[in-house]
Amino acid sequence: MAGWFKGIVKEVVSGDTLVIVAAVQNKNHAPTPEKRITLSSLMCPKLGKRDGSTKDEAFAWQAREFLRTRAIGQPVVFKIDYVVEQIGNREFGSVFVGQKDNLAISVVTAGWAKVRVTGSNSSPYIEELKKAEEAAQVSGLGVWTKDPVAQSKSIRNAAGDEDAVFNANAFIQAHGKGQKLNCLVEGVANGSTLRMTMLPSMSSAVVHLAGAQCPAMGRRVEPTSAAPAAAAPVTPVIADLGPAVGTPSVVATPAPTGGPSLLSIAGNSNAEPFSREAKHFSEMHALNREVTLVIEGVDKFNNLFGTVNVPLADGTSESLAELLIKEGLAKAVEWSLNVMTVGANKIRELERAAKQAKVGQWLNFVAAPTNQTKLSDQYVGKVIEIVSGDCLVVKDSVTRAERRVTLSSLRAPRMGTRDRPGENWATEAKDFLRKKLIGREVEVKMEYTRKIPSTQGAGGDFEMAFGNVETLPEKGEEAANVSEMIVSRGFATVVKHRAEEERSCVYERLVECEEMAKGAKRGLHSPKEPPANRINDVSQPGNATKAKQYLPFFQRSGTMPCVVEYVLSGHRLKLHIPKEGVTIVFAPSGIKTPSRAQAAGMGRPATQAEPYADEAVAFTREHCMQHDAEVTVESMDRGGTFLGTIVVKSATPGGKPFHLSSSLLRNGLGRLQPGMDSSWLQEGSMLEEMQSQARQAKLKIWEDWSADQDVVDSDQGAGPSTGASEEVLEVIVTEVVDANEFYVQMVKEPRVAWIAEQLRAVAEADAPAIPPELRNGQLCLAQFSADKQWYRAHIERVNMKEPLYDIYFIDFGNREKVNSKNTRIIDSALSAVPPQARMCNLAHVKVPEAGSEQSAEAKYLLGQIVGAGQPLLAHVSGREKFGVKDKHPKYAAGKMTITLIDPQNDVNVAVEMLCAGMARLPTMRKITNPAAREAVQKMQEYEEEARQARRGLFVYGDPGDSDDDVPAQPAAWGRK
Repeated sequence: MAGWFKGIVKEVVSGDTLVIVAAVQNKNHAPTPEKRITLSSLMCPKLGKRDGSTKDEAFAWQAREFLRTRAIGQPVVFKIDYVVEQIGNREFGSVFVGQKDNLAISVVTAGWAKVRVTGSNSSPYIEELKKAEEAAQVSGLGVWTKDPVAQSKSIRNAAGDEDAVFNANAFIQAHGKGQKLNCLVEGVANGSTLRMTMLPSMSSAVVHLAGAQCPAMGRRVEPTSAAPAAAAPVTPVIADLGPAVGTPSVVATPAPTGGPSLLSIAGNSNAEPFSREAKHFSEMHALNREVTLVIEGVDKFNNLFGTVNVPLADGTSESLAELLIKEGLAKAVEWSLNVMTVGANKIRELERAAKQAKVGQWLNFVAAPTNQTKLSDQYVGKVIEIVSGDCLVVKDSVTRAERRVTLSSLRAPRMGTRDRPGENWATEAKDFLRKKLIGREVEVKMEYTRKIPSTQGAGGDFEMAFGNVETLPEKGEEAANVSEMIVSRGFATVVKHRAEEERSCVYERLVECEEMAKGAKRGLHSPKEPPANRINDVSQPGNATKAKQYLPFFQRSGTMPCVVEYVLSGHRLKLHIPKEGVTIVFAPSGIKTPSRAQAAGMGRPATQAEPYADEAVAFTREHCMQHDAEVTVESMDRGGTFLGTIVVKSATPGGKPFHLSSSLLRNGLGRLQPGMDSSWLQEGSMLEEMQSQARQAKLKIWEDWSADQDVVDSDQGAGPSTGASEEVLEVIVTEVVDANEFYVQMVKEPRVAWIAEQLRAVAEADAPAIPPELRNGQLCLAQFSADKQWYRAHIERVNMKEPLYDIYFIDFGNREKVNSKNTRIIDSALSAVPPQARMCNLAHVKVPEAGSEQSAEAKYLLGQIVGAGQPLLAHVSGREKFGVKDKHPKYAAGKMTITLIDPQNDVNVAVEMLCAGMARLPTMRKITNPAAREAVQKMQEYEEEARQARRGLFVYGDPGDSDDDVPAQPAAWGRK
């Protein structure tokens, strides 16, 4: 026993007794061998038992505190001086801190112990101890004091059996949640359960770590039979304590007869895995240390929970729960995390990191499948739209993309849809965020995504992105967290997450804000009835009659405040006018932006968006969406859209107002309506000038504009004509009557989109109780049987026996028999627009006449080539205007002779007809126009190919020229 060993003081039991553990590098935090050492030749006052059976001796607490502050956690060098078998093989020794400070001499010098001089065993430093005792007696230190005040305070006022009488509820009511107390850790039951003494009250309490739970130590199982004490085997209690001087590294001592050894306890218990490691870790970091306790709450079993901050070697402090979680020795407990004032989110993150690193009890951890994915994206942008009280759309300032963000860990009342009404407080929550955020610059930190199962059977799951949003500080303001704002106002609740779920980075503050809102009874937490939102929405199709009732009020009111609820297109807005409690559709007078893409319907195939249509919508959304504005209503169109002027207020104080009409024209994203007299518009001359400047600068929609580009379709001659410069139009073939007559519609004609817009309102309107009585030649609206949509039509014939009409659809060129109940009277505004179906025939080729042998086959082939709905280029080589007696709508725009080209496939329709033998070329001697002659010459090889293969018209040989090819000669004067 003459060897010296190294170790660390884990516990100070009394003024003369310590527990020393081996100073070993142990990454797994497994319990290391330890020794209980009593300082040799000392007699120190004894502490009373916790059960109150014995009391403290005078100065016992002060002596223990002196030794604790001097030795706890310190590396020491010690030596076993002697063992007394009569008291359970208790070991006595000499302990040095830093190999110089003899703890026994320090205790005696301070007067907290007396020197034992009797007996056969003594300390090797007995002489120095005697001298130190004599000096302490002379100075009256510690137990030698003659001061009556000190003597009266020598015994602490410690209550007996405090564990049994401790009332956690009364304790937290007396001190308050979140209160910080200075405490001394007296014992560690398991890694997350500590026995503490409150300072300076000296009351005792058992505290459980809030947010963390360590594996249970279990109950010790009593052995079935005990071996005699004399036969107890020699058990190694300390393994390699690091000899200071060349001495044996393992000391073998008999197991104490007074109780079980550490190894026997471990073998006879049902402790959970890593329970001993967790307890050892807490002992090494908290036992006999002065810590700070933050009171968090009480559970239903009267257990006190708190955050324990332990001191670290560098002088700072850290939560013991966080240290245990980080090492994988504890798991996060959701219910107690929710009662924590701060630090809950950090504990969750530490547990997630420990699971990923597979440390401690997470060695074999396999993550459960989840519908969440963690994100770390961060960006700055402008708030474009508030979807609801917990969802907004932000335009990224770098990518310029609009991104939908749902606020993390929140749930606000849901807005209404067509299928269900809105929840209480939903409108107020949305409007609160709108007033606070719309148009503001914010910083977004994306945190996680979540897959939401689709309610549509085969629609698949969709993914929601959740993030934290903070406003960027403006003049005189500070940055504000949007989630905290909405929760504090009582317009949203905090989601109670499961332990494995992602959550907001400010989750604890959100919980605090929710408690504040509940205490103040705000919003959702108010016992009062929610405010009623009575809004008359006349913006839906089919409400033109209801909308018209408001027109006189709007016109008399002049300029009215409003809110832009939605942007329908680049120039059409959905406005809410609080003064009248009504929602309307509004468009600036005389302004038109490029049309958006439209799905198939309205009797025509799907159309693509016009150039810069999406840019126009994005421009208007960014500057108008959900902004406060001022509107002046001047008139209303047939579809229920109000017309006038609108000025949008700036979202920032001192900012300039936004004039929608002038801004669209200035940026080349809009134009004045064709045929619109600018003198009718407010500030029309200024708008005309802005459009002219955008044209000259060739901005956006004017990028291909030239001074001689505008061609007036009404400039037509009395008969066929050709010119040196051909007009090129982009068209879609809507109907093929026969190979010599088909109808086209202009792709970029703005009146086509306007007509479709007006007819959508008709489709939603209620049908008349009695079908209208129509007559021949009358314009009307008729429902096409194929798609059940309404179109403009012309009555060609009235059936006298049945309620049927022979209908010609003036915008598409097709015909159909329609029942009278599927017709309606046409509005004068719609009837004033010219027919949009243009009659055409192919240039430079002859096709079978209607009723001839090959006419049906030629019609079928032409329909196959041009009838897929794809845009085609029409090179106009001639126009024919019909006489005034031809009043049928199909003759209104005359007849165009065109060359049709499919630009996608670089296909000439006339060439395809020639190759199939369904067309032939005219005789060259009859062609006088040089351009036409050149075109015919280029196509002769295709006609020859069909002739050689005997296709179509050439199946029986060359039909040759007929007399029909020779134009009739004018008759002599007075003869026919």
